[in-house]
Amino acid sequence: MRILYLMHVGWEWIRQRPQVLAELLAQEHDLRVMHYAIYRRGHRAAGTPPPPDSRVLHRVPGRMKRALPGLTALDSRWLAHQVAAEARRWAPDLVWVTHPDFEPAVRVAGARRAVYDCMDDHLAFGAAGTEALARAERRLLAAADLTLFSSASLMDRVRGRAATGRCAVVNNGVDASLCSRPPLAQAAAADGRFRVGYFGTLSHWFDWPLVLRWLEALPELELELAGPVETALPEHPRIRYRGVVAHDALAAFAARCQVLAMPFRVTPLVQTVDPVKLYEYTAFGRPALAPRYRESERFEPFVQLYRDGDEALERLRGWAATPCPPAPPSPARTAFLEANTWERRAVQIASLLA
Repeated sequence: MRILYLMHVGWEWIRQRPQVLAELLAQEHDLRVMHYAIYRRGHRAAGTPPPPDSRVLHRVPGRMKRALPGLTALDSRWLAHQVAAEARRWAPDLVWVTHPDFEPAVRVAGARRAVYDCMDDHLAFGAAGTEALARAERRLLAAADLTLFSSASLMDRVRGRAATGRCAVVNNGVDASLCSRPPLAQAAAADGRFRVGYFGTLSHWFDWPLVLRWLEALPELELELAGPVETALPEHPRIRYRGVVAHDALAAFAARCQVLAMPFRVTPLVQTVDPVKLYEYTAFGRPALAPRYRESERFEPFVQLYRDGDEALERLRGWAATPCPPAPPSPARTAFLEANTWERRAVQIASLLA
């Protein structure tokens, strides 16, 4: 089958669901990827190159659209024009999209079928133009022959505000290569430091007040951060930003840390997220900490979940005082990872497409 695959992230963005599913679909189908250009060098992560049959989608930079809202409509038409030109040359059987911004492109692509892979509640980002985005989402949900949701919470929310056709939950996953690797050896604290690490996008959902409280309460704690930055980082002598780390270098980053954390504010956006990093934290076998909400509860007991700042700080105090030994081989951990590989997700998607 010929699939025109439209991604709302750049291929060089940190590796996540759109890139992984594109690679897996390309193993079984004739896939042509169109992905956003990345204009900021600091957002690029070295790693797997895009498939040979890929095209870059150019768009109006976000800062210009925020300054001149009228450019949003122009941007939508420009994207649709680029997709339509490619579709005329290639005649796809199916168009796969990852964001409502591509709804006009679906209409002009001329494919017999459309799949909408909804990985986030895009309306919860709170950007300008949310009303127009909501209308595009409703049209896309009505037009799609199949809608995939990355979490059950996300499906419940989106279906509560718009009519959908055939849909299914396809959670995120973990690379199969991480399932068989032994847990990382215990990280030795250098100079008495207690390192807490985080990798992923640094944006408005990051709970900086909580993190600064950790740093104040635990003078030996150092915070190691890696990933694209979309918000101002606090100036603090014990916050270390390591830039954007390639996916195959995440194990080396995690090996420097005694604990891996996901200090997110549980906003409406986060409530629907099936966090890829918790699959990876589980695979690395490090002590891990994350807020408790419906979608994070699947990761117990491999990740320690907190309800509030006091509970999070208590857990960190315990780990700082008595470092955890390396995680022993765990049949439960192995079974959880093997049941949640991206390859398993690809089998599920293949069945849905068939």
